[in-house]
Amino acid sequence: MRMLVLLVFMVMLVGAGCNRQPEAGPGGLVEGDFVKISENGFDAADHAQDLNDYPWSMAHFTPDGAENGGYLYVGTWNRVQQWKGFQPDRQPVYPEIRRYRPDISATTWETVLDTRDLGLDDHARPHGFRTMKPYRNASDGRLYLYAGGRGDNTSLWRSETGEPGTWECFWSVDQVGSIRGLAVHKDLLYMSFYNDYSMVDKDSEASPANILATDGERVWEVLQDGFGNKHNVGIFTIESFNGWLYAGTHNPLQGAQVWKLEGPDPAAPPVKIVSGGGPRWINESFLTMCVWEDHLYVGAQASFLMRMIGGLKAADVIRIGRDDTWEAITGCGSIAGESSGFGEPSNAYIWSMCEHDGWFYVGTYDIMPGLSYMLTHPGFILGIMGIDCKTERSGDKLLLLSSVEMLFWRKNFGADLYKTRDGRHWYAVNLNGFGNPDNYGVRTMMSSGGQLILGLSNPYDGLEMWAGK
Repeated sequence: MRMLVLLVFMVMLVGAGCNRQPEAGPGGLVEGDFVKISENGFDAADHAQDLNDYPWSMAHFTPDGAENGGYLYVGTWNRVQQWKGFQPDRQPVYPEIRRYRPDISATTWETVLDTRDLGLDDHARPHGFRTMKPYRNASDGRLYLYAGGRGDNTSLWRSETGEPGTWECFWSVDQVGSIRGLAVHKDLLYMSFYNDYSMVDKDSEASPANILATDGERVWEVLQDGFGNKHNVGIFTIESFNGWLYAGTHNPLQGAQVWKLEGPDPAAPPVKIVSGGGPRWINESFLTMCVWEDHLYVGAQASFLMRMIGGLKAADVIRIGRDDTWEAITGCGSIAGESSGFGEPSNAYIWSMCEHDGWFYVGTYDIMPGLSYMLTHPGFILGIMGIDCKTERSGDKLLLLSSVEMLFWRKNFGADLYKTRDGRHWYAVNLNGFGNPDNYGVRTMMSSGGQLILGLSNPYDGLEMWAGK
């Protein structure tokens, strides 16, 4: 039986590679246009203390009265392996908000909010800043940069200038989870909520998917029942498009859905646009949305359960037109002729999207670095099963599995970046986490200062920031 299990893992590793190579295409950025603009984890001393693993949120913000064009801000998630269960001795988590200062140097990231300085206990302190959005309050006309928090206490933070010492907790609720999405729609700021702790914490119960709104003074609930479907256990992403607010759900049993609500007629009920995960049921969540030209592009997450049972399962991209018809960009019926995950079975998430200089870019999360980590650190698997294995958790590896990993390691393991000019013809910009396979996802992406800025998640060496121009 052990040999059979090992053989299955070997086959998964061998078959996981993708033969696609980086492609220049007829324009847009190419692999060689990108340079690294940060140390891992932003800086060595802080990363050694806090483990800055994910550039979880990103926004460009220019406050009123600014004499320059503003700055790019990034919010972090720290100690990711601890949350996943691999680090048994839990440490406090102190996420930060940084801003890029290319006027100082090409790799300077200034700290504007360090939650170590807030004096809050672990329950009240945010465990990460998951999403970020500039919004001019409908209540008083003041422009703020808002940041959605994740923690035992879900919170929304803001600053009018972005400067250190100006950040405040605008709103919080004593409810475990996170604000996963922020969208400005019809002069209001909308927030989507999801209790993602329930994915790994057996004592945490999933909450009904809901959406809230604020005018900068009050916060109220817009949706509280997952569109009437108890299997919609979270709203992962929201976006304003064509006069409506669109929302993507997490539905692991029936496949992800897309709904629209809060349209031109305030009394109109929500309308379901996509069901069953779009091209296939295995798309259990719609993670990200981005409006480009005349369509709303939507990226999915492949089923976690099916990935554990059936091996590698890739996620899909769809796009929705202004008449609410949708087309598959990848997967079954693709108008682009692209298979799921753009041909790479290990692309389990479509994690980020952005327009830059007339081209549309899509970033993925590659499951293979994490799978290899689990194979070479069996304490991780045992920890998830509730079995303590201190020796393996201390960093020792199984030599045989390490050898298998070395033998079958593919040069394109790591985050992928793709581009298109029309939605139908796609080109691979990079396929290996920009040379570091532990950069397993393009978590965030933003066009800022004439560059396309990428935030790469890396829970092993620390996050990396890259810029393409």
